[in-house]
Amino acid sequence: MEELKEHTHKWYTFGCKDATYLTVKSDYAELSFLEKAQLNFHLMICKYCRFFATQNKKISSFFRASYDKTEVKLSDNKKEALNQVITKNLKK
Repeated sequence: MEELKEHTHKWYTFGCKDATYLTVKSDYAELSFLEKAQLNFHLMICKYCRFFATQNKKISSFFRASYDKTEVKLSDNKKEALNQVITKNLKK
């Protein structure tokens, strides 16, 4: 496998690690204007990060869709037991 190299230059110090971080962060939070600009510019020049971003988006949407279909329901006994554990630990 080809070793990934950081795409850093004198005028551009935003590397693959930064792009990976922002790609994952974008799944959970809104990116600032500067973060979006940096990520988009990096994705234009780095085919590895573009591939990662595409795969990450597919995987995230797959898990999000499967999670939305799953309904988790607790019985009344389990709810009460969980409530007691939480209350007990809050008093500590």
